[in-house]
Amino acid sequence: MIEYKLLTTKDIDIYQSVVWNFRQQEVSEEKAIAFLTNPTNRVYVACDGRNAVGYILAYRMNRMDNGNDILNIFHLFVLKTHRRQGIARKLMTLVLDYAREEKLHYVFLITQNDNTASNALYLSCGGYNHPKDKEVYFWYITGRPATDDPDDKPLEQAS
Repeated sequence: MIEYKLLTTKDIDIYQSVVWNFRQQEVSEEKAIAFLTNPTNRVYVACDGRNAVGYILAYRMNRMDNGNDILNIFHLFVLKTHRRQGIARKLMTLVLDYAREEKLHYVFLITQNDNTASNALYLSCGGYNHPKDKEVYFWYITGRPATDDPDDKPLEQAS
């Protein structure tokens, strides 16, 4: 049975399973505690026992004016073995419910145009695909992540 929860410092083992299952990296207990005690970080997890099978990571961001904070959904992943069971929808619901309870100004996320399943999910959850073209730029300070796309070559450095 899948259980859903917001991770706290009592869930270091689950946090570590998120990082391992979805990033294939080990994370120290010290790093996990620092991340989980930061009030701007929200990690909701779908668990099978103490093993994460899906998660959503969101960052709450302060606004510089008098408006309410905003929330960036940074990751939403479900293991292939657990997809098409409503897990992603439930995780989205948990984050959106939090945003409503906190009266946040808005929630946003960035996804690929060709990610058909995810785009359908976000629209069905009430997401609004902004009508103006938006461009997303990245600056990888410590190196670009690996990619399977042969056309995704590093940009030439500016001279």
